[in-house]
Amino acid sequence: MNLNGDSPVNGDFGVPDGLLDELRVMAREGKLAGLRRTRLDLVGEWLDRGAGAEETCRRLTRFNRDVVTAVLEAHVAEYPWLARCTFMEFGSGGREEMVPGSDQDNGLLVPKAVDEAVDEAEMDDCTQSIVIALDGAGLALCDGGVMVSNPEWRGDFDTWLARLTGWLSNPAEKGPWQSGLILDFQAVFGAEDEVRRMRERLWEYVRTKPIALSLLVRELTDYRLPLTLFGAFVTEREGPWHGYLNIKKSVLAHLTNSARILALKYGVHPHNTCERIRALAGAGHIAEQHGRALLDGWEYLQRKRLDIGLECDRTGLPPHNYVNPAALDQAERGRLKAAIHAVEKLVRLVQAGSGL
Repeated sequence: MNLNGDSPVNGDFGVPDGLLDELRVMAREGKLAGLRRTRLDLVGEWLDRGAGAEETCRRLTRFNRDVVTAVLEAHVAEYPWLARCTFMEFGSGGREEMVPGSDQDNGLLVPKAVDEAVDEAEMDDCTQSIVIALDGAGLALCDGGVMVSNPEWRGDFDTWLARLTGWLSNPAEKGPWQSGLILDFQAVFGAEDEVRRMRERLWEYVRTKPIALSLLVRELTDYRLPLTLFGAFVTEREGPWHGYLNIKKSVLAHLTNSARILALKYGVHPHNTCERIRALAGAGHIAEQHGRALLDGWEYLQRKRLDIGLECDRTGLPPHNYVNPAALDQAERGRLKAAIHAVEKLVRLVQAGSGL
């Protein structure tokens, strides 16, 4: 990992040569079930060849976007109006940080003319077919309903902007989406200009509305360092994951959220968490040494999630984000503790205000 402002990722992020055309054929014929295996094989191959977690997550995100593109193109043949819409990806997909097991978090920007012309039942049929096809291709349905099949995740520009700003400004609107998900999004299929403009408007809204920004910071108030005063890991006390630590919920999510808040404050524009950290450190908003520690922590935690995803596939278990600290060797326990301490420092920086 480096702080020179350049991504350490090299090469083409797309699918292997010729595979996109194969995806289009598979989507048209409804034969996408084998992509789950392809996806995992690609992740294993990238890691075996020495790719880091950041590079692998970016490649996986681009592969998944090619799958989405193939599915959407197949649906345009039956629903021509879909070509005038824009399919958006939220959350980890919007940040290019997907891992095996990442589910669908998507929305559809529908021009007003299309929305007025297309029957609601037809819109429902089309979007339901899309999410089912993606599920069959290995992109699981979202438990929180953040999918184009949900009318709340469709609409024209004005509807989307009012909806997102309303969610951000109303503390009662706490839902499965969370602010982190709705603030990180990109266009995957269709015109990008309106999505880019919406993102700029939304970020400007958050930056200029104290209540919106304070609510983002408030999400960090429940953060508790998953280490005791004596350096022991704080793990699950009961249930099937007794003795395990959820590295996404307990550590990585707070790194992602804190970096986003500082990016909002300072007008840092990259979508990706690592790129945000590099930009913040490069501009002096985060100390250089702290920035390196955060990047190293992100790389370690995300690599663990990738390895867990592959191991779950080998053992026939659903992917998860739990690590058993007692099963780690001394070096890994040290890296995990270093990541936790670096994230805590970042969280405290945001909570203290740092000029917010």
